Amino acid sequence: MDFIELSKKRYSVRKFSSQKVEDEKIEKILEAGRLAPTAKNSQSHKIFIIKSKDALEKIYSATPMSYHAPIVLMVCYDKKTSYKNTADTHYPDYDGGGVDAAIVTTAMMMEATELGLGTLWARGYDSQKIYDAFPQIKDLELVCLLDIGYPAEDSSPSERHFMRKELSETTVEL
Repeated sequence: MDFIELSKKRYSVRKFSSQKVEDEKIEKILEAGRLAPTAKNSQSHKIFIIKSKDALEKIYSATPMSYHAPIVLMVCYDKKTSYKNTADTHYPDYDGGGVDAAIVTTAMMMEATELGLGTLWARGYDSQKIYDAFPQIKDLELVCLLDIGYPAEDSSPSERHFMRKELSETTVEL
C-alpha cells in the first residue's frame, strides 16, 4: 500500500474486537520497531508486550484508554543509553530517548495498520500505577502505551481524525 494511503487508513481505534492477534503479526510489528531509526542508532527503547490476562488487567486499571485491546505494547527507554546532545547550548540537557521511542512507536503503529490491525497511542494513564504494577520498568522512562488489536466491526475514526490543517498552515519555507 502507498504510504500516504496507509496514513489515511490509520486511525485511533477505541473499540477492539475479541479476535486474537496472530503471533506472526506481533513479530512483524516488533520488527518494524526494531528497524526504526534512532539518534546515533542508540536503540535505547525497551518494549514490553502485555498480553496475559493478569498483565492486561493491570494496564486496564491504570488507564481508560486501553479500550480492552487484546495486546498493549508498553514503550519505554533507558536514560543510561539514550542519545544526549551535549553540544546544544539551548537545550544542554537534551535527551533523545523520548523522541526515539516515539519514532519506534510510529513505525510499529503503521506496520500494524498495514497488517489490518488497529492501534491507539495512549498517554492518558496513571504512570505511578503502571510503575507500581510492573517493577521491570522501574529504571526506565515510560513513553506510551500502544493498544493493538482488530478493530470491532462498528469501530470508526473520531470526527477529529478528519480535521487536518492545510500544509500552508504547518509548513514554512525559509
